[in-house]
Amino acid sequence: MIFAVNVKAVAKFYGAVLGYSPTPKPGDSKSDVRLGKGNEELLIHSIPSRIAKTIELASPPVAREESAMKPVFDVESLSKALEQVSLLGGIATNRSFTLDGLTRHDIVDPEGNVVQLRAPGL
Repeated sequence: MIFAVNVKAVAKFYGAVLGYSPTPKPGDSKSDVRLGKGNEELLIHSIPSRIAKTIELASPPVAREESAMKPVFDVESLSKALEQVSLLGGIATNRSFTLDGLTRHDIVDPEGNVVQLRAPGL
């Protein structure tokens, strides 16, 4: 789950970067967007408005490095995913390395969340 001020924009971003499609389920809130592919699922959940008012979004986004978590997502093609990051308002950082046969690259989504993408090779 990723919390977002602008749910639609963040869902569009992750849908394109991860190759996910909307996968709504009965009972889902109309203010949230569920994405998925196969057995993978990601819920973009709206931040309550009283809290959203206190969050400043910037363009380009400012990385929230102080977060206690960094989600890691598998992608089929790192180069294609990184291309989508730039096209949809995110930032592809310079942090890239290979570990366990997978190339990993940190990105910043449009709202400043830092996540890592990984794929075999580039």
